Amino acid sequence: MLKINHILYSDLGGVLDVCKVLGNLDKATISKSSFILVGPKRGTRKVSATNQKTHFVKTYRFFSFFYFISILKVIVNEKPDLIFLHNYQIIPVLLFKFLFNGNLKIVYIDHKAYNLKNYKDFIISSLFKSFINSFVVLNKDNYSYYSNYIKINTKKIHIIPNAINNFYLNNYKKKKQKSFLIVGMAGRINKAKHHELIIDSLQHNILKKFHIKGYFAGDGERVNFLKKQINNKNNFKFFGILDSKKLKKWYMSLDIYIQSTKGEGHSTSILQAMGMNLPILASNVSGIRNFLCPKKNIGIVFENNPKSLANKIKHYIQLSSYKKNKIIRSQKNFILSNYSETKILKEYKKVIKKLYL
Repeated sequence: MLKINHILYSDLGGVLDVCKVLGNLDKATISKSSFILVGPKRGTRKVSATNQKTHFVKTYRFFSFFYFISILKVIVNEKPDLIFLHNYQIIPVLLFKFLFNGNLKIVYIDHKAYNLKNYKDFIISSLFKSFINSFVVLNKDNYSYYSNYIKINTKKIHIIPNAINNFYLNNYKKKKQKSFLIVGMAGRINKAKHHELIIDSLQHNILKKFHIKGYFAGDGERVNFLKKQINNKNNFKFFGILDSKKLKKWYMSLDIYIQSTKGEGHSTSILQAMGMNLPILASNVSGIRNFLCPKKNIGIVFENNPKSLANKIKHYIQLSSYKKNKIIRSQKNFILSNYSETKILKEYKKVIKKLYL
């Protein structure tokens, strides 16, 4: 039986949702998975519906590198044959390979947006590329980064986008809102996202005659900063970190989902929102512009400024019910055809099979 370890950041977020899907590899292959969550917060003890073993290594921000011994101890105890590395903890993985299991296979999954890469991405991909058996990227921009810039053999690079977790596939029909609309965004509240853009757009004169509220799911270092940008506190609400059940209810409260961001790998939040029958408005940036297709009614894109987003919100509000429903149906069919759990798991099975030929 093939033993697989997933090493990832411990907080709730897109990577965790990806691992929930990948946990189902145990059903599709002769394997047994466990998860090592690394970070300042436990996040969740249960990663997958199949109840795989989950470990937690507590670290502190900016100092996670110094906990490689603690992570190594967990890996040694687990004795994996294959490690899916979803974060930067390459050192304990290599130590385990060199000291305990020379046959260990390593798959590095890059969840980061192309335009947000930093020195950590460069160090792992350039210095350790000979020890990593396969690289999984989420979009064509990141594929080009590894093939053209880092000069990795293209046979080692696989484009596998994120999948829609079946939990978020819903035929729920929203009840008519009494007196206001609700827009929202889910994700970590940090500098990689543009929550302030949503705030500024809802406060723009273009939307003055509309009563719209903004709901944010997630937590991060910029919450207090964002609260200071708000003129009317009653129009915005911060929900903090939500587990899967509460997050699903949160999506159900929205009328429009907005992904305001500086860049994406492949947003799981957009997939979840599409699965929940929500129209998508998203930034025209890497990881989104080649994913959404407004001409085919697959989302609406905006430029990263308040006026552009305000105009797109106004445009959507003023669409006929027929056109709104057409967008929602097109999005739903799009993700079911291209990003289902079954399809993505097949792609990961191909990667695993190739490693053990």
